[in-house]
Amino acid sequence: MSRAMPDPVIIGAGIQGATLALAAVARGLRPLVIDRDAEPSGASVNSYGIVHGGLRYLQRLDLPRWRESRRAQLWYIDRYPHHVHPLRCVMPLYRGRLRSPALFGGARTLDRALRTTVQRQVPLPADHGCGREEILAGYPVPSSGLVGGAVWHDAHIRDPHALLREMLAEVEDRGGVLLRSTEAVALDIGEGRVRGLYVRDRTNGAERRIAASQIFDCGGASAGQCLQGGAKSALPSAAMLAFNLLVDLPFPAGGDAFALSPVAGKGRSYFFRHHAGATLVGTFYRPAPVGAAREPTEQDILAALRQIRLCLPDMPVERDMVRSVRAGLLPDRDGSGRTLLSADRHLRPGPRGYHILLGGKLTTAPLLSERVAARILPPAKGAMQSGLLPRHA
Repeated sequence: MSRAMPDPVIIGAGIQGATLALAAVARGLRPLVIDRDAEPSGASVNSYGIVHGGLRYLQRLDLPRWRESRRAQLWYIDRYPHHVHPLRCVMPLYRGRLRSPALFGGARTLDRALRTTVQRQVPLPADHGCGREEILAGYPVPSSGLVGGAVWHDAHIRDPHALLREMLAEVEDRGGVLLRSTEAVALDIGEGRVRGLYVRDRTNGAERRIAASQIFDCGGASAGQCLQGGAKSALPSAAMLAFNLLVDLPFPAGGDAFALSPVAGKGRSYFFRHHAGATLVGTFYRPAPVGAAREPTEQDILAALRQIRLCLPDMPVERDMVRSVRAGLLPDRDGSGRTLLSADRHLRPGPRGYHILLGGKLTTAPLLSERVAARILPPAKGAMQSGLLPRHA
């Protein structure tokens, strides 16, 4: 049976789909959002929840990414101040290592200078340094060569589930429609363009057609599954498994998030912060190409615990201390899962009217949604012109 529904249709109710729906309703449109799950799941709600501000990108002088991150922080803080809060982040610094006070001081100076180029100042405390004693009081990190610490503030989503629920409730309050437990099956295509979408109700198996001229696939790891035939060869891939562990470890001092490395002062870092009466540690990655396990295996968890022990060599960390594992799939460069791709992508691999939005980061998802909406979704008469306008301005 055919049933007409309002355009556009958005596949996926994660952070990318939710922010695109917000951009659509801000333009006076009535998006239909469908999601295969009954509740929020996947990378959007299992991520570490940090809305990075861009200091990390100055290490490689990626100024466009720095600017995007600062703008994204403003979007989250302006619209959802009751969900997004400052998170004080602390990183030990070591003499003669890559992560030294001199390097951090240079990045901090550049960050402060660049903030004047952003339209508004991000309302977060200033970055600064701290002494050796404060670092050792926070966690028993290796002390040889330790000279102090770097302190900065990022924005932090305390409860991603609650934030997504509020976003989607706002979409529905403004005329959008949300269908849960509904799976995209196939596109209806005529004369080279989209005419509709076939969907299946996962609770009873019933199928139907939804009329649509614009379909935005924000399904993350499942993006493109409704395409038929050779077009799938042009699809992006989400073949990087990312996961965090909730572990029975002492909380970092003062509610901070500590960025610790298996090799003191260099290499990749893992964040440790208080969460749900334990310590959330992450993020860990491994390739998850087609055919590989899409959830962390026991070997993955044991490998992650080995990394934690290297970060905290004087603290016992055992398998039975793991309370839960929180996982999702992220975009990679070529389908092998070897290289994480943080760039945001808007692709059109199939018929006219079919779009894929694949956000590389939780942070910049709303900016990708706004750019795509500004190009493709003209506002209805009298509607707000930008989904980025602060809700609480």
